[in-house]
Amino acid sequence: MIIRRSLQGSGFPGRAWEPVASCVPSQRGREDRQKHKQRDNNGFRRSSNWRCPKSRSPILTESTQNPATITAKSRLIADSCLLATACMWGINILVFKHGIQEVNPWVFNAIRLIFATAALGILVWIESRIRPVPKREFSKLQVFIFAMLTGFLYLLCFVRGVSMTTAGNTALIMSAMPMWTALLSFVFLKERLPGVTWLGLFITFIGTVLVTTQSGGKVSFASEYFVGNLLILTGSLAWASGTIISRPILHAVSPLQLAFWSALITTPMHLLIIAPQIPESWPKVTQWVTMLEIIYSGVFSTGLAYASWHVGVRILGGSHAAVYQNVVTLVAVLGGWLFLHEKPLVAQIIGGILIVFGLIAMRRGRKS
Repeated sequence: MIIRRSLQGSGFPGRAWEPVASCVPSQRGREDRQKHKQRDNNGFRRSSNWRCPKSRSPILTESTQNPATITAKSRLIADSCLLATACMWGINILVFKHGIQEVNPWVFNAIRLIFATAALGILVWIESRIRPVPKREFSKLQVFIFAMLTGFLYLLCFVRGVSMTTAGNTALIMSAMPMWTALLSFVFLKERLPGVTWLGLFITFIGTVLVTTQSGGKVSFASEYFVGNLLILTGSLAWASGTIISRPILHAVSPLQLAFWSALITTPMHLLIIAPQIPESWPKVTQWVTMLEIIYSGVFSTGLAYASWHVGVRILGGSHAAVYQNVVTLVAVLGGWLFLHEKPLVAQIIGGILIVFGLIAMRRGRKS
């Protein structure tokens, strides 16, 4: 809300003044603000003379910087998008696991990205017709770095790392991803989290460790798994770094646009890598069950899920969004129980309860 007031005896009687906090100036804006400091001692500026200069980067609103100022409606939208993302990713673990039993993992991954890119392209076109996004300047280099981190390096490290280490090691290392995201947000974005939020992150981490280590996967840090563990860790850091980079970009472009551009940049790279293996794998790829799995993994888990993930990051920030990645493990365990008849253990149930309590603590932390 813009506060207006008339200052008597200030030399500008009857002029409308408004708080400087109503906009967030760029570097140029901050310099101009310093020039007006002497007549701005009361925290107000003349709306007729001093304007927030046009920035090369989009102007951020308070709600996108401080989670405590986000409206309840926006918070509900963000949480719903992130929860939907976690469900799609959790189901995709089961789908991907079944799909690569018949098809080479690299081929499965590359072909699903074709469907993801096509789906995102259609959604971006629909968005441009129904709800056009205002054109704003942004760093194309940042978009490219983001795409390489989350759409290329992360997938390469994950697919290769899974084949070189145990499932238990993979799940355990990936469960620390929200912690990495929170730390990187604190270091590079100065995103300060209240104590209850850190407590929520820690609780979800413990809950995820209980779920993953009791899922039948061997946890071992022997030297034979060192390279695989290092690849999984590198992939986790790549995803966390990409999440941090994406937030300033999302102030200029829509989540659908960012997801589409990332897929458009990286999909040809993945196809180039698996090109020699396509003729051999094509007969298995065209089987209707495998094709349905590829379509789901591409359209929903990679296409729609990436877009809904970016919605949550734009509203809540990387640290608050990242905790939902631990829900993915819980969804995968529940899916295994419902569809694969894998009976959950008591420790896994306790871990799931801890994950839920951690999410509740994170939500309280946003309001504090």
